[in-house]
Amino acid sequence: MINDLFAIGFFAGLALAIPVGPMAIMLINTTLEKGWRTGVAGASALATVDFLYALTVFLLGHAISSFFAIWGQLLSLLGAAVLLFLGVTTLLRNLRLIRHAGTDVTESKYASTPVKTFFLFAGATILNPPTALYFLGIAPSVAQVETDNFLISALVFALGVFVGSIIWQQTLALAGTTLRKFAQNRVRIFFGLLGGTLIIALAVALAIRAI
Repeated sequence: MINDLFAIGFFAGLALAIPVGPMAIMLINTTLEKGWRTGVAGASALATVDFLYALTVFLLGHAISSFFAIWGQLLSLLGAAVLLFLGVTTLLRNLRLIRHAGTDVTESKYASTPVKTFFLFAGATILNPPTALYFLGIAPSVAQVETDNFLISALVFALGVFVGSIIWQQTLALAGTTLRKFAQNRVRIFFGLLGGTLIIALAVALAIRAI
């Protein structure tokens, strides 16, 4: 049964990570600008938050459900504000770089270290209620898997989520690293502008949905 829980968690983490959302776009852009180490930090942050959400929802499903019923709208708006800030920052930074075509994009101070990137991505992902609601949605099915130890079951399920999520997130970071080797600065700026615009659009959509 433990193997079943891990498999459920793995595919749940993979299914959560694969759809291209604002964080995936930001991960690719950050890796494209700053390189593989920074991309790995961002990808690890996303998978870590998925792990923590999965573990928390498994252990405290009812309480978490009540919490998001009360505060879900506020968290959605906060998440939209964070994404809007990140999108505008990305957009403005790349607009400035257009004036200095010879400047290497990697000289940007934005998310300049892997540690800063980790906490930036973790904070933005935590303020994303749909992630918690996703796990709340599958919690009843997971709870039906019979096990002898509830705590170990929660850890195994969350670990499966982490593995599924980290595989896809690191794949995105690798894609950004590969593209970085071939892309000229103008190409990187184009992707930065595109990514910033998409993040802003998704932030606005999240805010509208919350309202």
